[in-house]
Amino acid sequence: MKRIGIITYHAVCNFGAQLQAISTVGFLKRKGYEPVIIHWYPEDLDEIYQKRISSEQYQCHIDFAEQNMPLTKLCRTEGELVQVIDENNLDAIILGSDALFKYLPASKRKVFSKRKLKFVKATFASDQVWEGNPFWGSFITQLKKDIPVVVFSVSSQNAAYNKVNEQEYEELKKSLERFKYVTVRDEWTKQMVEYFLGNIDIPVTPDPVFSFNQNSYLPVPTKQDLLSKYNIPDKYVLLSFRHNYLNNDYIKEIETRLKSEGYTAVAFPTPEGLKDYRLTCRVSTPLSPLDWYYLIKYADGYIGELMHPIIVSLHNAVPFFCFDEYGLSKTIIPLVYNRYIRKSSKIYHILSKANLLDNMVSYHKDFRKITPQEVVNRLFTFDKQNTIQFLEFYQKQYEKSMNQLLEKINTLNNNQK
Repeated sequence: MKRIGIITYHAVCNFGAQLQAISTVGFLKRKGYEPVIIHWYPEDLDEIYQKRISSEQYQCHIDFAEQNMPLTKLCRTEGELVQVIDENNLDAIILGSDALFKYLPASKRKVFSKRKLKFVKATFASDQVWEGNPFWGSFITQLKKDIPVVVFSVSSQNAAYNKVNEQEYEELKKSLERFKYVTVRDEWTKQMVEYFLGNIDIPVTPDPVFSFNQNSYLPVPTKQDLLSKYNIPDKYVLLSFRHNYLNNDYIKEIETRLKSEGYTAVAFPTPEGLKDYRLTCRVSTPLSPLDWYYLIKYADGYIGELMHPIIVSLHNAVPFFCFDEYGLSKTIIPLVYNRYIRKSSKIYHILSKANLLDNMVSYHKDFRKITPQEVVNRLFTFDKQNTIQFLEFYQKQYEKSMNQLLEKINTLNNNQK
């Protein structure tokens, strides 16, 4: 039995991040491998979440990782990570999935302060640079044992990769060349990796959460148990937001229209907390990632932001409408006109594949034109049959991609013998 290490966002305060880690672990178990999650959590990233997330919700994510994942001892530094990898006698390492390549170019590490009327240092964490960052494979050359390190379904979170300087270009190119195999989660990241590696076709592969139902080894709560636990009626639609683009009147009108159709609007939290828009029914934090997943799976609809709730909805053929916060804008006329690059959004990539672009609107463009009535209409005219067909295709793509990844690992290991 081969021991395969996983390096990803497994303990951060993010529901989807932890579920993709569970799915990868479950897939490897299903295939007869022994997965080991390298418990890498640098102090600066940990501190960011402790400041941003309530202590109760923060502890909920830590407990979820410790109780449900095959973790090594905690690694705070690159040196500790190398030591843990060597101690665990791993046969290979998978980096991913998730936004591991969210690189912040040096040119973007200063922002203009209107208060100070000058450029000041931007706030960023160690996972947004290449120096000493395991997500960029900085540890590979320090290992005592030569093992393959591969990358699966990573995202760059719309990194402005074309803004890197010459030194950054060379370092990132060198980093990517250390990996034995790379797949990415979206077209923007594909362009980014190909930008550094040259004439090579990087595969775009599904997020592991698209196979959560097949891979999860965790107990499944029943719908009735969750409805009772969170005091939710049987027919409900989740509304989840963390930004302030939409006002209370807009959300209340959605609630009214849902009620007229016999559904209850339920305010649903992000790890940062609950924006309830004064809705009568709500789910508060702390909330476990597992309950979060199944509350979406059992829902009659989801309206809101973020990528993983959309993936969970898609994976379970739950009708949804997405307010997309992702993507980049290109400055055409400074301070006057920016052109939104729609294809840079990772949600756009997924929904274009699923032929469901009518079920999203971007915060970067014309979102105020869509009325609450249209949002509800698109929820109830959701093409479930088309979605199920897409899911069958994407599930096969995920299985094929992961099997190819394992074949690559096995070939590399056999060649080293």
